[in-house]
Amino acid sequence: MLRAASRGLGVFPEVDDALLLAEAEEQWPRAREVFDSLRRRSLDQSWPLEEEQALLFTLAELVAKVAHNAAGVRPPFDHDSGWRIGPVAYRLISTTDNPRLRADLTTDLGGRPEDT
Repeated sequence: MLRAASRGLGVFPEVDDALLLAEAEEQWPRAREVFDSLRRRSLDQSWPLEEEQALLFTLAELVAKVAHNAAGVRPPFDHDSGWRIGPVAYRLISTTDNPRLRADLTTDLGGRPEDT
C-alpha cells in the first residue's frame, strides 16, 4: 500500500526508509528512528507538505509504528496503528486527482467501500 501511495507524490528519503522497513524484517528495530524522521519532516513548516503528501507521510508513519510493535521494542505505539492504514489510504484515494494512484490504491485495498 505504501509503495503504491509513494508513486507520483514526490521523492522523500524518509518514505523510502519506511518502504525498506516494510520489506525487511531485520530492519524493524530501526522503526522508531524511521518514525521520528518521518514525523520531523511532516511537521517541518519551512517545507510544508501538500495534502496528498501529508497523507503519504501518515501512511509511512503507520507502517513504522506497525514495524516497531512487531519488533517487540518498548514502549509500543498504539496497538491499532495497522487498522488505520486502510482508512488513510481511502482518504488518499478521495483526495487525489491522479488516476493511476487511485487505481493502484484501490487494487491494493481490494476495492473501494462502495464497491462491496
